[in-house]
Amino acid sequence: MKHPLSAALNAWRVRRSLDPDGRARLDRLRIRLDHMAARPYFIERTPLALARFVALDLETTGPNMLQDQIISIGAVTVEARTVRHDGAFDVVLRQRRPSEVQNILVHQIGGQQQMAGDSPVATLLDFLEFLDETVVVAFRAEFDETVLTREVNQVLGLPQQHTFLDLAVLLPSVFPDTQNDTLDDWARHFGIRPIGRHRAVADAYTNAQLMLPVLDQAQRNGVSSVGELIRMERAQRWLGKRR
Repeated sequence: MKHPLSAALNAWRVRRSLDPDGRARLDRLRIRLDHMAARPYFIERTPLALARFVALDLETTGPNMLQDQIISIGAVTVEARTVRHDGAFDVVLRQRRPSEVQNILVHQIGGQQQMAGDSPVATLLDFLEFLDETVVVAFRAEFDETVLTREVNQVLGLPQQHTFLDLAVLLPSVFPDTQNDTLDDWARHFGIRPIGRHRAVADAYTNAQLMLPVLDQAQRNGVSSVGELIRMERAQRWLGKRR
């Protein structure tokens, strides 16, 4: 049986293994995240018309969210019910070894590109700073949240503290009279032309575009704040209304 302090000790060891610049950035980030966790009402009270969301997609070394690694992170900002084309994050993380050929055929990130990617430590610090105090949106969000939580803990020794919303729950909740199931189904439903599939930033951009009709319809249904949207998504998830 693991000692109850083993997780905390491991996180401490991970943080101490960083270089001085990384530790300084991490310390600042920890203060920011602790501040965010201590006042969730700050985000939840934000009106939907003014709120900032970050649409996320991850490409990984495989489909197992409990063990596969992040290859690339793509994220696009939705702010004040507008997709911010100047607010995007698109990075390939350096791998110890390339992923399998079948995996490369899916995301089109070759072995040399993987081996020449950016430092996972610097990238995850950059990404958490990019997220700042915001709510993350993804399609089938359980996968992205689980992978990101594990990697942030393993690489930075930090808990993952951001709230995730699942578009696979939100979309059928606010548009119940549809039979759409996949991300491609929903994109076609709203006439969204994908700029690419299975590339993290491209799928994140599609997620961001899909968040716009969700916000519009949610407000028509009387949802006026981020907190109300979170509670609606949680209630629908509890009822099993996800496709």
